[in-house]
Amino acid sequence: MYATIKNKYGEAESYAQPVVSQPIPKNIFMGYVREAVDKMYVRTEVTRNNFRMRANVLEHYLNKYGINEVNPNEQFIKEMWDRLKENGEFEARAYQWGTRKKVPQFTREVINDFFYSKGLVQRKILKDIVCQRFEKFLELTPNSREAVKWFEENGKGVEAKPVYFENNGDTSNHSMKMIHRITNRELKPVTKNGKIEHALRFLKAVNKNGFEFITIEDVKKYEEICIQRGVKQIEDYLAHVATFFINIKSKGFIKTNPLSQVSLKMNGGAIKKDFIAVEGMEKLRDLSTLDYKNKFDVRDRLFVLLGYDLALRISELLALEVSNFRKDDDGEWIVTLKHEIQKGHKDEIGMLFLFDETKQLLEHYLKVTRKEFTPTTDFLILSNQNGKKLCDAFCAKRFKMLCQKFGVQTYNGKSPSPHTLRHTFATLNIESIGLGLSLYEMAQRLRHSKVETTRKHYIHNNPYLDKIKITALRKNNKKKTPNDVLNEMPIADLEHWLSERLMMDSVTIRHFRENHKKAFSETPVDKKSEENKIYLPENEVLSRLSHLKISVRALRGFALKNKGLEQGFQGTARWGKDFKYNSEFIEDLAQNWVPAEQAKARLKLKKNAFYRLVNDEKWRKLKIGHHQYYHKLDCM
Repeated sequence: MYATIKNKYGEAESYAQPVVSQPIPKNIFMGYVREAVDKMYVRTEVTRNNFRMRANVLEHYLNKYGINEVNPNEQFIKEMWDRLKENGEFEARAYQWGTRKKVPQFTREVINDFFYSKGLVQRKILKDIVCQRFEKFLELTPNSREAVKWFEENGKGVEAKPVYFENNGDTSNHSMKMIHRITNRELKPVTKNGKIEHALRFLKAVNKNGFEFITIEDVKKYEEICIQRGVKQIEDYLAHVATFFINIKSKGFIKTNPLSQVSLKMNGGAIKKDFIAVEGMEKLRDLSTLDYKNKFDVRDRLFVLLGYDLALRISELLALEVSNFRKDDDGEWIVTLKHEIQKGHKDEIGMLFLFDETKQLLEHYLKVTRKEFTPTTDFLILSNQNGKKLCDAFCAKRFKMLCQKFGVQTYNGKSPSPHTLRHTFATLNIESIGLGLSLYEMAQRLRHSKVETTRKHYIHNNPYLDKIKITALRKNNKKKTPNDVLNEMPIADLEHWLSERLMMDSVTIRHFRENHKKAFSETPVDKKSEENKIYLPENEVLSRLSHLKISVRALRGFALKNKGLEQGFQGTARWGKDFKYNSEFIEDLAQNWVPAEQAKARLKLKKNAFYRLVNDEKWRKLKIGHHQYYHKLDCM
């Protein structure tokens, strides 16, 4: 709702234009403000009342300071901010500072949106930082102002091209010189603005008001100033300024380029060689800890999983749209990255492969959660403000809160950022660990032009990963007999494989168990010898019971009530941890019970007729959480 002029120097001249031709009487001004509140803030009654209170504070302010005619401009907003900051007591009522400080912003929003749309003001009120930039811009020479406006519209990327020439006519001895050349690559608006800002800071540092006055001595002076201030990225700053100068020289705004010898190579500053360890990523990928009823939790966990699986930059992740996701013939998700959202505008690419947790969460988000944000755009990750795209800063803030919630830190004990997920994917899925991608495959996944970039900046070596690699290599190199494989397989996995893959019944599995006592007695599984029972971890149980759609808490409560958990368990269904379930208890649920909806659909009966049949036939039933289940034999 701020002014639409965001650092666009081409419109800086409009800053000198007055907002209104003549002041607006107070009564008329407040009448328009109250009309704007009723039309602009109609989301809920609570929201409308909050903004009506801000309008009341604005009216109290005008009355207290005797402002009978309002001249809405930047100075009016600044004075209001200063006065409200000092004193907020109006008409025997004292407003808190948290309430008062929102009134200047509210007033600017109303003027920029409502007043401007009705033609009551000639231009929008700018933010303070925009005014400061425009004031500095207007201090430049006319030629320099035209150069800035031209670069803002037509600035292109620059590269250094090697040229070979002969030394003093000696053809046997060739020398090389790097010549700067303008390419056809269009720069993003944010990139152009960044280079303009560097060029203006350069002028301020050397105390000049025009680019045509810059000399080689000014470049040396700028380097000395950066050294005195402790700036470590002098080469990067000069590379930005050099790109700007090369562009404006090609158009004739300056005759010579004093930065012609500056290297255009960007070092990128200090690269954070850090990542999230395996344990931390397991916490973030564990969907059993996710509250599906909280739309913010679902959204935050989704951008974490997508950011890791696709190894995306945060700007690329938030630029994804729903139309970029589709399924192929095998039901696998394909994510299309368009060239305009990629760094360097690389060619459009279709990325395949998402982990199972990401697929599950993505489908739920698209079917249920995203609709709760009331989307007004096609962007995938949405903000709660009018269903628009989530901004980078708030995404980073939510990610930091999520990591603090689960106690997730980087391998070096620091707070992760969303870009850490990109480093984490590269580090945990290279060579013999994770997905086992080769260096070349990893460079393709990260969309790097050079494999060396991937190797140098994204594959982080440490003792923890070295240990995983060595263990994996030893395991792969060891030759095992079929008996070794059988003896090392956990009982739960073996029984699941026999029943699901080979379709063995319980009698055959019991006979198999008796004839292979070694496999079932010496296998390191989690069982109680005094009971001779097998206990399964919760994640495996949830996988086997996925067709029943039982929630985690409901399953825990039902198992506690029916003694289906391991003996000696401490905790409750909500706060306990490390749940392990009796395999026979879980097998009975998985094989013998069906949801009420499935039984009703199989019999093709209406609701009343179905429940009448259930009562007349006295079907066996279970209630787990909010769901009803019936015995499979009764439903046949």
